[in-house]
Amino acid sequence: MSKVIIPVYYDFASSLCYVAKKVMEQLDGQLDIELVWKGVQIARRHDGWKNGEMIGDEARGKIFRVARETGVELRVPERWLDSAAALEGAEFARERGRFAAYHQSLFSAIYEAGRDIGERTILLELVEDLGLPSGEFEHALRAGTFTQRVKDTEAEATTFGVVGYPTFMLGEFPLIGIQPAETMRMMIQRYIDKSRERVSH
Repeated sequence: MSKVIIPVYYDFASSLCYVAKKVMEQLDGQLDIELVWKGVQIARRHDGWKNGEMIGDEARGKIFRVARETGVELRVPERWLDSAAALEGAEFARERGRFAAYHQSLFSAIYEAGRDIGERTILLELVEDLGLPSGEFEHALRAGTFTQRVKDTEAEATTFGVVGYPTFMLGEFPLIGIQPAETMRMMIQRYIDKSRERVSH
């Protein structure tokens, strides 16, 4: 039986998306699913999110509360990071079959090593470390090769009523945010069972 596809709307600039990635890694092999990570730049979609602004105490408190609940450790950046180039770069990596490695590398760089992926030199260094052609990567960013693709994903997120990050699309139901691994496992398994039930009828 084929795996159930679950789109996940994410932004590298969102600490909770990193938490979600780590939680879903805990469930690796336990659910018959394929996660399709779809990048959106929150700063373009929500007025209250400004690149370069300090992350306030309330937002930090929420991040650390969720981190405690899920058992995920992370370093929270001081400021909201500009993820525009990183998200376009993810599509570059996807076209070359290296999305998973790129995704892992950038999240680790931000939330484990405390690096600013909004800095073009840091982004290019990470790309080179992955063995991707940094010249082609930089050219794609300068030319805006993948800008529209990310904007189309953002428009799609709007259509589905995505208002928080991460959002797991369980069919037409947007599951916003991240819960501890066992809670996620139960909710997603329930969705898998229902979707397969519908197919078999």
